[in-house]
Amino acid sequence: MRAIVAGFGSAGKRHLSNLLDLEGMEVVTVLTSRCSGEWSGPPSIKFIGSIDKVGKRGAPSGADFAILANETGKHLETAVALAERGIDLFIEKPLSHSLEGVESLVDAVRESGVRVFMAYNMRFMGAIRRLKEELNRGAVGAPYFARIEAGLFLPHWRPGSDYRKGYSASRERGGGVHLDLSHELDYMRFLFGDPLSWKTARAGVSSLEIDSEDVFEGIYRYEDGFICSVHLDYLQRRKTRKIIVVGSLGRLECDLVEGRIVLEAKGRTERIEDESLFGLDGTYKDELRYFLGALSRGEDPEPGLHDGIAVLRLLEDSSVRQ
Repeated sequence: MRAIVAGFGSAGKRHLSNLLDLEGMEVVTVLTSRCSGEWSGPPSIKFIGSIDKVGKRGAPSGADFAILANETGKHLETAVALAERGIDLFIEKPLSHSLEGVESLVDAVRESGVRVFMAYNMRFMGAIRRLKEELNRGAVGAPYFARIEAGLFLPHWRPGSDYRKGYSASRERGGGVHLDLSHELDYMRFLFGDPLSWKTARAGVSSLEIDSEDVFEGIYRYEDGFICSVHLDYLQRRKTRKIIVVGSLGRLECDLVEGRIVLEAKGRTERIEDESLFGLDGTYKDELRYFLGALSRGEDPEPGLHDGIAVLRLLEDSSVRQ
């Protein structure tokens, strides 16, 4: 197999390391403007600075698939160029920083027939899958409402780097808490499906030296009356990531930071504190193996391009584009 990794930040380096652990990788080409000297890996890795040097699939300078881990604001441009070369796509979330231009990728994918995977790795997290199992078996009965909350102080997010210089700080480069933490909207869809209508608000409310939004609120109404609210922020100094679901039979709470699921239903309380359910590191390898397996079976991987577009639609009011 031959692969391209677009972007050489922390996400790109993680994907590159995971690729090198796979059997059958022949060449990995890293597309980046950064200095190749940062990497001291095996010689099977090539560094290029322009996508113009990437050939069509099957050509010596081409690849079988590409992992897009560059800045969010460059995802669409890169994805379209690679799709036109017949190269399957593994795209780090979110799909883009807005819906503008998404149709160009839809057209390129349709014409080329390439497969697209959206790397929402939290779908591969044991705790999220356990929640889905509990909801599917009716552990809390008919869901009435849910609350999803994720917050982390941006200056603490990437130790050793200046938050003011990262892409998260820049709206133009694809920053903003609603984009960085769009995982929460993806697993809301994974757990509950697509809402019928919604209202959102986002703003920059803090003194952080950024021009992107640091707070997001979304209220999502489902056809059966169920409501899910989603709060995201760059501001909480104590990292928070949790989900609460209240239904006709009880309450389900999952704290992804503390590593705990608590189910209260029918007069009983069950606590689940299995560490294996809460690890994130393994999800990155799991999603990569799943993606490659889907390609080998000739299947469209999930979440796919339509899921990436669906999440972007959830970031603005449903009335805007319906």
